[in-house]
Amino acid sequence: MRNLFIPADDAAKLIDEGRTLLVAAPEAVLASLPRGRWVGGTTPYFMGPQGGVVAQDRVFCTVLEEAIDSRIVVLPPADLPRVTAGRFRNGFTFMLLPAFSTAHSCYALEGPTYPGLYTQPMIGWITGIALPDIGKVSPKVVDGSTGTADDNAAMLMHVSLPDHIHAEVDIVNLFTQGIGDVITFDAGGFSATTCQVNGTPARLADYLRSKSIDTRLPLVADYAGAMINVSFQSVQDDTVQFYAPVVAGVRYRVAAPIADYGSSYRGACTSADAEGQFSCNCILNFLYAGLEGNRTGGFVGPVTFGEIAYILLNQTLVRLALLPTSR
Repeated sequence: MRNLFIPADDAAKLIDEGRTLLVAAPEAVLASLPRGRWVGGTTPYFMGPQGGVVAQDRVFCTVLEEAIDSRIVVLPPADLPRVTAGRFRNGFTFMLLPAFSTAHSCYALEGPTYPGLYTQPMIGWITGIALPDIGKVSPKVVDGSTGTADDNAAMLMHVSLPDHIHAEVDIVNLFTQGIGDVITFDAGGFSATTCQVNGTPARLADYLRSKSIDTRLPLVADYAGAMINVSFQSVQDDTVQFYAPVVAGVRYRVAAPIADYGSSYRGACTSADAEGQFSCNCILNFLYAGLEGNRTGGFVGPVTFGEIAYILLNQTLVRLALLPTSR
């Protein structure tokens, strides 16, 4: 696996050579690329070799040199339960979903229940746009084999690997549960007005204001030791919006404070193997940790509006490694 942050002309040459690629770029740049063995998503935010950057004229490519075959599948929201259909015997699935779309919300809410989801690595990201363009422009996913862009479908690439290589998915999450109140919800979703705080009914927006909660810190659930974030999007009047859905009955706490978000994040993202892995990193980390111009160890890749490691994640770095298989 090889990561390249390059001009569009150089990406076009890789496509014309028949390489299998995972691509991230602004919409106009993706539209300029030739057809080939690639899938792409929109974003102008990247973690490049020199650190975080906003770029409207470059392409981030992950070249899957280990791939022996690939299959591109486009699924509208109603067909999302079929995300595992068509997988290869040994490999992984890469998935792109447009932010704010029905496909995005359906996968976030229902994806954890899809049959066979956890039997083979699933990784990907939520495509985005420049922050000032939210509400004006739709994020897109692109089928490189046809050049078709879509703002409401899952774009999948099933990848086949040789038997001596296997895929592993992992996450880097700075956050742990704080020691504060336990917050639960009677209904799941991307927004909430009411909740229970330590078992007592409450209005969530009022609770956050009364406690002066720093909403840069996500809600965190402990799933058998795995910390899963739900990030705050906005607190307006009586409604709290999230970047990922809360789940009914799950016990959340506001994340423990981090003394220096930026240095802590950069310190957590050091790995001797990072340059040989695919990774994607949340736009909230990019903003809150001050990653523009700063590096995250060897990890490079698109900056995203959500991350996928089987399920939808927030404020998380997700990574994929292709490793030798022990015999």
